[in-house]
This record gives sequence, C-alpha cells and structure tokens, in this order.
Amino acid sequence: GESEEEILRLDMLENQIMDFRMSLVMVCYNPDFEKLKPGYLEQLPGKLKLFSNFLGDRKWFAGDKVPPGPPGGRGGLGRGSVLTVSPLCPQLTFVDFLMFDVLDQNRIFEPKCLEPFKNLKEFMERFG
Repeated sequence: GESEEEILRLDMLENQIMDFRMSLVMVCYNPDFEKLKPGYLEQLPGKLKLFSNFLGDRKWFAGDKVPPGPPGGRGGLGRGSVLTVSPLCPQLTFVDFLMFDVLDQNRIFEPKCLEPFKNLKEFMERFG
C-alpha cells in the first residue's frame, strides 16, 4: 500500500484471510470432516459477505490503481496482458493473491459459493 490507510487495510485483511483459510483447513483435515462440513457451509456465506463488503466497488483490496500495460496492450492481469512495474503497481498487492487463493479453495469446496457476490466473482475473473 502507498498510504497509511492502505497499509492498515492490507494488514487487517491479511490476518482475516489467514483466519478464513485456517477455518477451511481445520474442517478439511479433520477426521470428523463429514460432521463438520455442514457447519462450515452454513457460515460460509456470512464470511464471504464480509469480504465482499470490504472489497466494495474496488478492483483490488488495497484500491483501484493497476498499471495500464504497454501501449496497445491490455492492462490488468487477464490473458494476454502484460503487468508492468509502475508507481501504480502497488495497488495489486500480496493480499490480493492470498485472497484469490482462499476464494479459489472455497470455490473448489463449494462451487457455487461466490454466486451471490458479484464483486468477488469479478475480482476472481481479473486474475484470468
């Protein structure tokens, strides 16, 4: 992050993501997996809603600034794009990669879990 607010957002989010990841891990690697799975799935929409609210209308969790890429090329991280280093690049941060990973794991666990959260689905699509 560039500003103190962005740094605080990222620090807070990193801890929340790790807690979210651990809650899934504790279910998946537990001998009582089948008993624990329904409880996890019941609370999953509430957790996803919190992350959806935190993201809001931003493209990335720290903010919206992403480098435009080379002239004539596509910006962002979609297929065929080139991510260049620029002063704007810090807005795509390590927590975006952490969040992508944990959302993808939850999507594998429950394929339709992101359906109610348009902004989280769009966030995932930006990674291509």
